[in-house]
Amino acid sequence: MNYYIITGTSRGLGEALANELIDENNSLFCISRSKNETLITNAKNKGASLEYIEYDLLNVERIDQLIEDIFEGITLQESDAVYLVNNAGMVGPIKPIGKCESKDMTANITLNTIAPMALTNAFMKQTENFNGEKLVINISSGAGKRPFFGWGTYCTSKAALDMFTKCVGLEQGNKENPVKVYSFGPGIVDTTMQKEIRSSNNEDFEQVERFIKFKEEGQLKSPEFVAKQVLKLIHTTDLENGTLTSVKEIMEK
Repeated sequence: MNYYIITGTSRGLGEALANELIDENNSLFCISRSKNETLITNAKNKGASLEYIEYDLLNVERIDQLIEDIFEGITLQESDAVYLVNNAGMVGPIKPIGKCESKDMTANITLNTIAPMALTNAFMKQTENFNGEKLVINISSGAGKRPFFGWGTYCTSKAALDMFTKCVGLEQGNKENPVKVYSFGPGIVDTTMQKEIRSSNNEDFEQVERFIKFKEEGQLKSPEFVAKQVLKLIHTTDLENGTLTSVKEIMEK
């Protein structure tokens, strides 16, 4: 049995990835603030195991307990692999620094950076003595690698997530049975996050017209397509621990 813990499954890439993984050989633990009834129904129809956990990841203090509770439903002795996909995220506040609200900046960094760090940390504690495959995929962004006007908070949160990925990869590098961790940039995906970006204004986000054109010209990738690339990454064996990769690089494999 393969176990998958996926955050942000109420819609978008997280929902698409969970749908791809619904199978009698996989057991899914889906985490989001509200239940995705479509996923639950699909799992029932296929006779697959899916547990849905309604949880707000801004509540970082209880993440250790969240993961403990999840692992009570995982039989590691009968497991081949355990995966964590840190997908939940937010782009806002879409404003230049100096115009943001502190509470919005805090929420962004908490959801995009601190929550994945805490989830990874708790996951590693629970799987320390597990001899099967252990993999964490952090869904990042190209915004973590170059600055965007109006995305100061978002860019920073993803840059920090990438560095965290590198650090964990370094720390696990010489272990006999390491937790592998990769950072994956999904590219421009046709999700509600993109709608939020397109609804911003030029004063707050200078590249808004460019992102509107991406949509008009059909340049956005579907969540389903990107989910397939995440699956491809999961089964990739030639990457160094702590690698930062992207949908483009995985497509070329």
